[in-house]
Amino acid sequence: MQNFSTEKYSNIVTEIRDRIQSAGVFSEQNSAIFIETTSLQIRKILELIAYLSVLVNQDKLNHKDRGEWHAKKIIENLSNKTTVFYPLPSHIIYSQDNASQPVLIPQSYENSLSQSDFIKVYKRCGEVLHAQHPLKEILDIEIIFSENKDTLQRLRNLLQNHTIGIKHESNKYTFLSVAIDFTNDEKTKPSYIKEIKANIYNEQELISIFSGNYA
Repeated sequence: MQNFSTEKYSNIVTEIRDRIQSAGVFSEQNSAIFIETTSLQIRKILELIAYLSVLVNQDKLNHKDRGEWHAKKIIENLSNKTTVFYPLPSHIIYSQDNASQPVLIPQSYENSLSQSDFIKVYKRCGEVLHAQHPLKEILDIEIIFSENKDTLQRLRNLLQNHTIGIKHESNKYTFLSVAIDFTNDEKTKPSYIKEIKANIYNEQELISIFSGNYA
């Protein structure tokens, strides 16, 4: 892995959290302007999640792919090149004596935004951001209002505790363990990001850990 930056990852995580918090406020208002604003924020959040995947998979992408801004194309490009690239809802259990490796406990995408959900939501938000075409079917704002609220919760569930694999030289992998506190009061904790060393030396081993969770 060349030029991977934990700081860049952290900065994007901070922006994602801020946008999710703002979108949550907008999503409480059931009017066209606020629904469109919420959809815009969700689309930007999806772009930022795609950029996280680019950061940890630079070696799998050519120059053009690394500069891609369209989130759907980024996800599709990575899907064609690798299996493990998307944030995995999970928990890390650390040994009390630090003598053994941490254990990664994958969580289901049942209540989180999966890759297939990602593509659908990105497309839907794009449709909302355009003015209503007079010759096309009218968008149901009430449905979008409800779907936006559901999407925001799925995004929180995806990101609040997630892990993502990082490939280094000689097919050696590490994990980035991330925790984001989406509360908004005096007890809110800062986001936590830690790179964890692992005895994983090929992608098949990585896939076996993440298997069954990339629906």
